[in-house]
Amino acid sequence: MLLGLGVGFALGCDAEADLRGDDLSSQAFDLGSTDVVISQLFGGGGNAGAPLTNDYVELFNRGAGAVSVAGWSVQYASASGTSWAKANLTGSIPAGGYYLVQLATNGSVGAALPGADATGPMNMSGTSGTVALVTNQTLLSCGGATACLPNAVVRDFVGYGAAAQFEGGGAAPTQANTTAGLRGGRGCNDTNVNSSDFTTGTPAPRNSSSAHTTCSGGGGGGGGGGGVDAGVVDAPTGGTGDGTPVRVACTGSFGSAMSATFGRLDGILVAIVNPNTTSSCRGDDNHIHLQVRVNGAVEDIAVNSASTSGSPNIDFLALSAPLKGGAWSEGWHPGVLLDYPGNLGVSSGQFAERTPAQLTTAVDSALATANHVSIFTTGFDSTGGHLIHRNGSSHDGAIVINPLSASPKYLLFHFTTQSF
Repeated sequence: MLLGLGVGFALGCDAEADLRGDDLSSQAFDLGSTDVVISQLFGGGGNAGAPLTNDYVELFNRGAGAVSVAGWSVQYASASGTSWAKANLTGSIPAGGYYLVQLATNGSVGAALPGADATGPMNMSGTSGTVALVTNQTLLSCGGATACLPNAVVRDFVGYGAAAQFEGGGAAPTQANTTAGLRGGRGCNDTNVNSSDFTTGTPAPRNSSSAHTTCSGGGGGGGGGGGVDAGVVDAPTGGTGDGTPVRVACTGSFGSAMSATFGRLDGILVAIVNPNTTSSCRGDDNHIHLQVRVNGAVEDIAVNSASTSGSPNIDFLALSAPLKGGAWSEGWHPGVLLDYPGNLGVSSGQFAERTPAQLTTAVDSALATANHVSIFTTGFDSTGGHLIHRNGSSHDGAIVINPLSASPKYLLFHFTTQSF
């Protein structure tokens, strides 16, 4: 990310040749920020259909030690503009920590951001723009045809959409009112190419209270890899707890991470759609739909809240046990099996019967503080899963909250007709 390498310009061939003649392309630029980078950016805050009220820029420390950002700034200019605005920063960011900069809003649409670590007045474009992380609080004067890089005070630089300037061979993707720019590896990936390091996905801002992320190789140089979430392990702050839950407006657009088989889905719980609320987010009468962000896209998990044959009631049990199938790792893991009696030592007599309304309340309460989750499920297609209950044959569904801790909590379900 950092200064670096070739800057893209929306200029003609002759102008590009002139820049090469000035030997900008042959200078020895930094290979990437060894520590603080821009990990998310969102400019649709408050716009029609936006899940969040405010624009934001999220920072991440991919390095091995704490970094003071006191006296630094996050700056913004339009896609081809030379007029910059800034948000001044204070404090420091620990290794693996996040830092949220809340910016302006275009209206009251969407949910509030989690607690901001800094604020600024900028109203970013929802589609295209330029963001810089600067190690002082003096406004930049570059942009348009005036190169912003290399510049010793620019710690990181992202052009998105139709931005005239960006790192590497291409800008980060165009955003929308419903999508943010997301750096791969939960912030770890830094190849110094905006188009490679960023994808678009559901906004999911993190702040200084969020779970920390450890980058493979300590986050030095331009490492972290270009693949989404490659070589990254999430860890809760201080090794305990699960970080501040991230909740956004539910969506009807889903990813394609899963396969029609049994396995374990590891992701971030971003929305809960209760029965009889909204069909636009795939809601229905008999399920609690959990919307789980996995590598930038949302998967839909349908949890039975009622039985459609015989008694509508469902039996429920919550217990603590080690996470089956190895450590939490964001993604879909087919073939990771779970058997209630064999792996967790429980029988149907230990469960308590719940009406549909009681079960919904119990699940909502249990998930109120959930951030990371692991869900044992059968994929119904690439977009989601179901059968989150006792199925037998080592294919039992379950929700696991706080899966990064030494004692995760399992939420287990079975129908009243089942005995085991």
